[in-house]
Amino acid sequence: MKKMYFGLAAILLSIMFSAAAATAQPGSKTSAPSATFQKIWVDYDVKEEGKNGMRIHTAFKVYGMKGASSYLQLKFQKRDGTPLKDNNGEFDHEDGSVAAFGVLKPGYDPTLYEDFDIFMPYDELDLSSGKYELKIDVDVIYESGGLVTHLTFYEFDFTQPGKTPVKTTSAKPSAAFDRIWIDFDITEGGKRGMRIHAKFTVYNMLNMPSYLAIYFTKSDGTRLLTNNLDFRSKEGQLAIYKELDIGYDPGVFSDLKMFIPYSELSLPPGKYDLEMSVDVIYKEGGLIQHLTDYEFEYTKP
Repeated sequence: MKKMYFGLAAILLSIMFSAAAATAQPGSKTSAPSATFQKIWVDYDVKEEGKNGMRIHTAFKVYGMKGASSYLQLKFQKRDGTPLKDNNGEFDHEDGSVAAFGVLKPGYDPTLYEDFDIFMPYDELDLSSGKYELKIDVDVIYESGGLVTHLTFYEFDFTQPGKTPVKTTSAKPSAAFDRIWIDFDITEGGKRGMRIHAKFTVYNMLNMPSYLAIYFTKSDGTRLLTNNLDFRSKEGQLAIYKELDIGYDPGVFSDLKMFIPYSELSLPPGKYDLEMSVDVIYKEGGLIQHLTDYEFEYTKP
């Protein structure tokens, strides 16, 4: 009889431990909504809709939040934790501090966000000219308010330039190349391709209508051709263009991004040595400055 009681007790304990483990399992139906932080990185001096600022990228995973209306919240503070005060109500938290938000509505449980980015214009930090030691408080919050999980603090140094207008000159427009790099196997607009990043500076081009142009050839100089007007130069060569918004002189482009789908590289299956010719051009046509030739390998499946 004692053995029977002992066996029943062991079974009950096993059931209790199993239930506790299920409750503690992240993402289970019985677990409270939560999130885990992976990493954060920032692209500085990015232009978006005519504004200069920084794009903050965050990688994180949420649990128990499928379909839940929520936000990634970025609150901007001085290094000592003092909130930056919002002045115009454009990028603000309900407490009056400077903040930016990205809408989350997870479609799975768990949901992984590998690169969730939010753009923050420098002007919206509402700081007078000078050097500052700042940090970002990164949180996942409910849409109705209330914290889900604090993810991390990110510290950075920021210099707010003065508002002195830049004087134009009659000097010839020009550009200086810094570097170029590629992210392969990126999906954008439902198409798979590569994202090309360029870092360069333009001079004497304040408010000048212009483009960064990239032309594609084989490494032997044979031009890749296309009939697609969205990816085509006047001569029929495969090309992509990005209009330049130049509000300063010199104009610094720390990370100008351009995307081309693999489907536009009209090549038979095989491995190819390709090359990109990168130029700054006038909007109406005509070369301002050749920046670089960049070689890369491409395999058409």
